[in-house]
Amino acid sequence: MSIDLTAGPLSAARHALAEDGYCVLPGAVDPAAVDVVVRRLNMAIRHHGLTTDEIAEWQLSGFFPHLRWEPEVWGVLPAAAPELLGWQDGDQWGDPQLLLRFPDERQDWTFEPHVDQLPPWASDRSYRGIVGVALTTAGAEDGVACVWPRSHLGEAGEMTPVPLAAGDALVMHPALGHTGTLNLGPTVRMAIYFRLIAGAAA
Repeated sequence: MSIDLTAGPLSAARHALAEDGYCVLPGAVDPAAVDVVVRRLNMAIRHHGLTTDEIAEWQLSGFFPHLRWEPEVWGVLPAAAPELLGWQDGDQWGDPQLLLRFPDERQDWTFEPHVDQLPPWASDRSYRGIVGVALTTAGAEDGVACVWPRSHLGEAGEMTPVPLAAGDALVMHPALGHTGTLNLGPTVRMAIYFRLIAGAAA
């Protein structure tokens, strides 16, 4: 479900999260902030390079770990995210995940849903939610994220692609099944995922 943040409070987005397990916030991030972090990522590629092995490894875990807490990265976290996810005292953001999906070879691929696992240091806590910010526009052929609506409620929904324009945000319930797809487009898909971890008392 796509939510217009300029139309009023976050009640519609909260309802979509509760019912469907996800919502899309179009234009959630200022284009200038998107340009800044995309440039930073491209400069990291220029300065550090990427080997084939690094691409294969980091495609699963996230690229350029040394950039995770840089201001440019946090500059694309939507301002509405803490309120939408129900931020409380003691909550904290996990390490952002910088995702680059390079073009893939055409191949048979089985798409299986997964849910994100907590980092080891937070194993006795829980996620409040996940916010994925598209840094590049991604359609059906570009390795777009897919979700299984209402799977957070134990229902077996169908895999649903979620196309995003640069600056859009995909907000997910932490128990929602989701996955990436093959990038059969011509360019690298870039995104950043932020995860809010509830405080120990929660």
